Amino acid sequence: MILNLAAQPRKTVRKSDLTKLRADGMIPAVLYGTEMESTSISVSQSEFIRCYKKSFEELTFYEIELEGKKYHTILKDKLIHPVSRQFLHIDFLVIPATAEMEFDVPIRFEGEPAGVLEGGFADIIQRSVKLVCQASNVPQLELDISGLHVGDSLRVGDLPKGNWTYRDDDDVALIVMHAKRVEEEVEVDEDAADEAADGDAAPETDESQE
Repeated sequence: MILNLAAQPRKTVRKSDLTKLRADGMIPAVLYGTEMESTSISVSQSEFIRCYKKSFEELTFYEIELEGKKYHTILKDKLIHPVSRQFLHIDFLVIPATAEMEFDVPIRFEGEPAGVLEGGFADIIQRSVKLVCQASNVPQLELDISGLHVGDSLRVGDLPKGNWTYRDDDDVALIVMHAKRVEEEVEVDEDAADEAADGDAAPETDESQE
């Protein structure tokens, strides 16, 4: 997925300037890559959050427009305030379209496993995989799990094949269908327990009364 995001050049470097920039609804950021010098920019807080919320389910590229020029980037790093959860700083890495890189690509699991109707549950072990490919050829990974019964699993080797290389071995598990564990709870009848205890007690004799 490619999301468009407008940016403005930034010359502010002092802490007070950055604080004012954030108060004005902007996020300090940097744009950098192997074929360009690091450039300080700022982006709209609201616009970035709108884009960021769309990026959870699949690998996202940000098309940064700066002074009439567009840069194909990925979100490389982010700094978030621990209390307010406000974005404090963002790093965008410029990616040449033909460059081969390692990407962490989310997996979209499609369907309802048949094992759920059998009383089982799906244990998702990995929600993404690392792969190497050109930036212009990053796949959207979908995996149909509707045919999974209790005891079945899907592994990296079951993912779609294409012009990319998975970092993990084929036998690395992604999702496993387990049977639900039944825990038997034994309720103890306190009255019965008391009666049993009374029955076990030694009878009182004349000698013990003396």
